[in-house]
Amino acid sequence: MTQSNSINPSGGELSTPSFPDLNEPAMPGIGSEGLPTPSLPAEPELPDLNEPAMPGIGPEGLPTPSLPSTPQPSRPQPSQPSCPPSGCAPTSRLCPAGYQRLSVRSNQTFTDLLLENNVSYSAMRAANPALPTSRPPAGTVYCAPPSGTRRMCTYGSRTYVMGQGETLYSLVRTLNTTASQLLRANPELAPGDFLPGRVICLP
Repeated sequence: MTQSNSINPSGGELSTPSFPDLNEPAMPGIGSEGLPTPSLPAEPELPDLNEPAMPGIGPEGLPTPSLPSTPQPSRPQPSQPSCPPSGCAPTSRLCPAGYQRLSVRSNQTFTDLLLENNVSYSAMRAANPALPTSRPPAGTVYCAPPSGTRRMCTYGSRTYVMGQGETLYSLVRTLNTTASQLLRANPELAPGDFLPGRVICLP
């Protein structure tokens, strides 16, 4: 602060009141005029931009959104076992109506299966296309056609084992069909081949 002196007309020196330095900040307390000097507001603390936001109430009174959760890595799925070149042995399968669900025994060959079930090669292959024709693995599940089957019936048709005394013409009456339809469903059979024990395909 600066101070200057002036001459009093009566002969003495008059003191000039001191003025505050405008470059100095005001301090809280009692001023020179006897009035309280207001205190300066405290500077607000700014958040550190390097720190991640935390959920809760922010400085403005607004809720701070929570951070998205880190996605968990997906667990690898167990790999499926590969099948040998000869094929996999099915553990569960459905067989057509009239067929038996059987398993290959130890040391059985494909020919042994044909002899045991009394079916043709084409019938067994049609019913079990994945079954190895040399030596199937023991425990392999297969569908055994009815005894005497020469082939696999077409999709949507059923097999039928002719009973005692049945002929082509009796089947026409029993099954409410025609001889033409029966012969068309069994193109390898002649009318005289429709005998008891014969496995035929129904139209």
